[in-house]
Amino acid sequence: MRVPLPLLVVAAIPMLSVTVTVTAAASVSVSVSVSAPVVSAASAVTTTPVVTAAAATAPVVSAASAATGAAPADCGAASGSDFDGDGVDDTVVGDPFANSGGLSGAGAVHVLFGRGESGTVVTAAEVKAGDGFGWSVRMTHLDADRCADLLIGAPYTDVAGLQDAGAVYAVYGGPRQRTVRVAAPEPESDAHFGWSLTSGETLVAVGAPHENADGVSDAGAVYLFESGALDTPKRISQGSGGVSGNSEAGDMFGWSLAIGRLNGPGAEPDLAVGVPYENDDGAGQQVEAGRLDTGSITMVFDVRGPEETYASKKWDFNQVASSQAGDRFGYAMAYAEEGGTGYLAVSAPLGDVGPVKDSGLVRLFTSSGTTAMTPTDTFDRGTEGRMGDGYGFSLAFTGEGGARMAVGVPFDGPDQRGGVQLVPMGDVSQTRMINQSGPGDHFGWAVAFSGNRLVIGSPDRGASGAVTLLGRNDTEGIALSPGTGKVPALTGGASVDFGAAN
Repeated sequence: MRVPLPLLVVAAIPMLSVTVTVTAAASVSVSVSVSAPVVSAASAVTTTPVVTAAAATAPVVSAASAATGAAPADCGAASGSDFDGDGVDDTVVGDPFANSGGLSGAGAVHVLFGRGESGTVVTAAEVKAGDGFGWSVRMTHLDADRCADLLIGAPYTDVAGLQDAGAVYAVYGGPRQRTVRVAAPEPESDAHFGWSLTSGETLVAVGAPHENADGVSDAGAVYLFESGALDTPKRISQGSGGVSGNSEAGDMFGWSLAIGRLNGPGAEPDLAVGVPYENDDGAGQQVEAGRLDTGSITMVFDVRGPEETYASKKWDFNQVASSQAGDRFGYAMAYAEEGGTGYLAVSAPLGDVGPVKDSGLVRLFTSSGTTAMTPTDTFDRGTEGRMGDGYGFSLAFTGEGGARMAVGVPFDGPDQRGGVQLVPMGDVSQTRMINQSGPGDHFGWAVAFSGNRLVIGSPDRGASGAVTLLGRNDTEGIALSPGTGKVPALTGGASVDFGAAN
């Protein structure tokens, strides 16, 4: 289902997707997967106010479970990333092109309990062949109990007869699991609603970067929900009042997302939106002008506030680094807080570092107290970088036990075995490279934090893909694949890209 990777790195980055994941410790991680080229939609979204999302309440189907057989615990002792309520943090892993239940490319999601001692496969009754269920995944909290819940993107889902309009599934954890399907109130062919996900406090944001927002092909839009009202979103685009920038063809506003305290003028949470295909073309609406695909991010402050009256700030890549065409700034983002400091990491995985072209870099923004987010440090591989490494292809951040940033470099090495750079914010001299991989694994394709564990996806390891769980004090991680140990295999199908999202 995936295009050959060397071609993607140098020429076809629009085929890659980024998703943002937030842990209960206010950390955000980004996971990435690849699909076939996306065709621009032909119909434009109208300006009709967002009304209600398509919803279904069918129960979750838990296939091929390797659980111990004990009854699900209640949520009284649940930890922050604890889906089943047993008091131990769990891990969610996407396998978006899995052949699940005999349906090619339907996709599946695994929940690994603890350190992979057992697990279960999650799907939903509505999933069809080619939906890409698990393209984006995240653990969050949607209701008042202590158990973690899941958000699962399926951006190739057909909705109301519209091909690849996209959907998101909310799966509630704990002993009384249920599923709600969410779609755009006015679905559009090839919009790919669910391409990216993030949450923070009681807000959920869903990216539809291929939506023809404001009548412009693939300009992109974001849908914002209250976690307790998934049927009443509001839509944000570059055409919304007070949002910086202009909706231009191919911008893909909403490619990556993060919610956090970006220190805008209000006390409410703020939204960061990645626009990696924004052109460096000056003010006003342009068409194929300037340096193409340099990228940008937009911070929308007090995003819960009244529509059409937002305050915002746009950061073009040329404001924070020396930019070139194709850098893709805003491709991945991750947010975390530690104490009174907020961190926002933003990648440009094809940015140039010194004489090394297209090796990739990450720009860090920080805020403290009433000081708004400003760019501070830059991270890269320096002289060790190589053209096409993809440094920053995926990002994760945690504030739990000291702020740490994980940077995925899935094309590292001449054999593209990949790697992950782990950066402790308190002492960057202790930065280390994790290379627990083999040729062609693409280790670091997706990264996330779950509790004190770093989760690293290698979707091309073996026939099914794999994830590696690395504890804070571990020197060697635990590699897990479907059907090995107590990790369940799919019933009536096969994993294809296990670890493409986590």
